[in-house]
Parts: sequence; structure tokens; C-alpha cells
Amino acid sequence: MDSKLLGRYGENLAAEFLRKKGYQIIGLGYRGPFGEIDIIARKGMTVAFVEVKTRQDYKYLPASAAVGEAKRRRLMLTARQWVDEHEFRGQLSFDIIEIYVKSRQIRHIKNAFS
Repeated sequence: MDSKLLGRYGENLAAEFLRKKGYQIIGLGYRGPFGEIDIIARKGMTVAFVEVKTRQDYKYLPASAAVGEAKRRRLMLTARQWVDEHEFRGQLSFDIIEIYVKSRQIRHIKNAFS
């Protein structure tokens, strides 16, 4: 499967996973000058900015290892822009969802970084 298709497939699975966990999806593929946030979801008074990493299978490192310091910084800057645009004043969470297609595993890492 092409990497863009794999990524989109994973994002759709992750959004459905979050809905089943009681989250309201309020944004998909939000873009700002610093980057993109895959999913923005709300549960209670917390908004989660979610980075989705999809892999065919688990090989050497977890998929979340692909979210390095530079990516985290861009995500936080983009989230700050979203917060300012929406005048949101609740709690924030930066989450990662790992999806492994062959084993059908989904792992939600809440508050993965700050």
C-alpha cells in the first residue's frame, strides 16, 4: 500500500477508535504555517492533538519513535495557533496513536509529550 494511502487509512481508523472511546472529533488534517495535526478531538474539557503513525507491522521500533523533537515542536506550535484561533481555554493533551495494520493493533499514548 502506498504510504499516503496507508497514512489516510490509519487516520480514519484512529478517528473511529477515538469516537468509540467517547471523543468528539473536531478537526481532521488541520494545517497551519508550522505543520499539520492529524486529528483534533475533544473529551470533556480536554482537547487532544493527535499524531497518527501507521505501520504495516512492528519491526524494530514503535511507530511513535518517528515523532522526534522537531515534529513535536511543530505540533505544539500548530496547536497553539489552533488554540488562539478558537479561543480555547481548557486542558490540552498531545497524544500519539500507533496503528499496526497486519496485527490490527491500535495503541493510544495519551499525553505523549508536552
